[in-house]
Amino acid sequence: MSHANLSEVLSIQARCYPPAYHEPLSAFENKLRHSPATAWLAVEAGSPLGYLVTLPVDEAHFPALHAADWTPPPRAKWLYLHDLAVDPAHRGSGAGQRLIQQAVAHARLSGLSGLALVAVQGSEPYWTRQGFRAEEVEDADLRAKLRSFGDGACFMVRD
Repeated sequence: MSHANLSEVLSIQARCYPPAYHEPLSAFENKLRHSPATAWLAVEAGSPLGYLVTLPVDEAHFPALHAADWTPPPRAKWLYLHDLAVDPAHRGSGAGQRLIQQAVAHARLSGLSGLALVAVQGSEPYWTRQGFRAEEVEDADLRAKLRSFGDGACFMVRD
């Protein structure tokens, strides 16, 4: 993914999420600026099917939802799957699965402990099928950031 793709990314986001979850352009720009190698598009015949934005993080360096001020940690623990969206017209195409496989491979090659995410909109069963498990959050600052994702947000990890 590059900055040139962000209008397409915002368009997919708008079709996939309710307005409360629409992140502004500045949030995507910030994440791409600090971690350009960890955001991917699934493309077929030149058209984007979906995207995945991931970030190297530790407990102290998780972005809150809508945050445009994220910075990477000196030493990451997880690859954080911040935003996965597949255009509704392309669900069932395997694009989401391919993007997740890309993230797993990147985390492994980077020597990270695993992957982490915040499940929203009742998506925990989907992420459980992908090998993630819910985990209690001990860190108070991380708990505060998780609240930005709304009621029912669930922190999940995959080793």
